[in-house]
Amino acid sequence: MKVFLYSICCFIGVVILGFAIGYGPTHGRWGDEGVRSMTAMAVICLGAAIMGGLPIGIVAPRWPSYIGQAVLAGTTIRLLLTAGIGLAYQKLTAPDMSSYMLWAGVFYLSLLAVEASFGILAVRRYYVAPPKTERAPV
Repeated sequence: MKVFLYSICCFIGVVILGFAIGYGPTHGRWGDEGVRSMTAMAVICLGAAIMGGLPIGIVAPRWPSYIGQAVLAGTTIRLLLTAGIGLAYQKLTAPDMSSYMLWAGVFYLSLLAVEASFGILAVRRYYVAPPKTERAPV
């Protein structure tokens, strides 16, 4: 469960850092509409990353031999949530697409790097290899 909580803190930190770095250039190039697109993608990607981390937080302490599958399921959940909610937001609000797509890529890929790092950490920390069985000579 610690890995899940640490990953949430890192997700939030990455989003805040990206937002702090990108606010000025985005506002200068695309104005308020660009900042709204950036904010929307930050919230969408952060929410999807947190929801994608849930399988690791649930499976790691209870079923450590399935942590690899939980990491893969979390990545899949995050991809589907980001794409689905992002598409719905795009269709409903018609944001400035250049800013929207730029920040979708930036936030998605940066959070993917954090998620992959914590996935590797979780597998190394929690995975328990099944015992080797003796095979009879053939």
